[in-house]
Amino acid sequence: MGAPFHAFILAGGRGTRFWPLSTSERPKQLLDFTGEGSLLALTVSRLTPLIPPERQWILTSQDLVGAVREAVPQVPAAQVLAEPAGRNTAPAIGLAAAILRARGDDPAFAVLPSDHLIEPGEEFRACLARALECAERDASLLTFGIVPTRPETGYGYIEAGEALEEQDGLHRVRSFREKPPLETAREYFESGHHYWNSGMFCWKASTVLDGLAAHAPQVHSVVTAIADSGPVGTDAFAAAFESRFAEAESISIDYALMEKSDQVLVVEASFSWNDVGHWLAMRELWPMDGDNNASRGEVLALESSDNIVYGPDRLTALIGIRDHVVVSTDQVTLVCPADRAQDVKIALEQLERMKRPGRSGKDPES
Repeated sequence: MGAPFHAFILAGGRGTRFWPLSTSERPKQLLDFTGEGSLLALTVSRLTPLIPPERQWILTSQDLVGAVREAVPQVPAAQVLAEPAGRNTAPAIGLAAAILRARGDDPAFAVLPSDHLIEPGEEFRACLARALECAERDASLLTFGIVPTRPETGYGYIEAGEALEEQDGLHRVRSFREKPPLETAREYFESGHHYWNSGMFCWKASTVLDGLAAHAPQVHSVVTAIADSGPVGTDAFAAAFESRFAEAESISIDYALMEKSDQVLVVEASFSWNDVGHWLAMRELWPMDGDNNASRGEVLALESSDNIVYGPDRLTALIGIRDHVVVSTDQVTLVCPADRAQDVKIALEQLERMKRPGRSGKDPES
């Protein structure tokens, strides 16, 4: 085995589909949906038996650094990096690789979202360890594919190609597919060789940097210049990060590298995965009554069914309400049909244009 494994956790998202609970000051990854801790804290603790906190890194936005450090104090403060500007995932991941390479090592490392729920932890770590070992050994770019459980239009897909001999659960990637219309999603679901794209990756630092140099040289130039300015935590690094990062092209790692490389493998995930993408995901996470009302908080439901209700510090009474999302915070109450749950960001955008409260208001549970 080579250098010890590292993990970079991407924690800069805004989670607008969980408004009004998710706010600019405390977005989705810092919320506790299960009573077991924030999504970010669960991500860090899930990793820890395999990759200890001193080898975990978090990339977030400047306005969230304090809240992130407070949420996961076990991760060294210097390893919570604040992006001066959002530039999508390729510059963030490229910088991660460049930082590790500049330290004189060439470790395999994982890139993971901060806001997914994964169970059981033991199976996740076993699958992750196998992927990291493969990345270290074969200089491959590995991504985790989730076996679809339904035709889903909200995820991108990975089309698997030939299986690797003597590598259980590993396939070459034939193509990446955008979020499909429903009929295409049905075809993918029935094909048996398409996976949901989880946005989780494993690779060696040098493999990422070599790939970016070949396929996204502008991004490579910016991130290596930042990493070569000095060690993380020094004034030189901070100054270069602040002044140079926004110069990088804003592009996803899928477009910049994964779709262009012939070194990409997909690992079939052997664990349960929930991306907690919008309010409807709570049907899998919260207790349900006999009428399929999923709730967090006290609910009186009369002739009401199939609702999602959040109001942990109050009683919510429903009469004749079916298939709705009802969310109560200190500043805002949201009521919408469940099939429009992903549209809550439209209301948020309207509020921002009106400059009304509710975007950044704090909530006791948030």
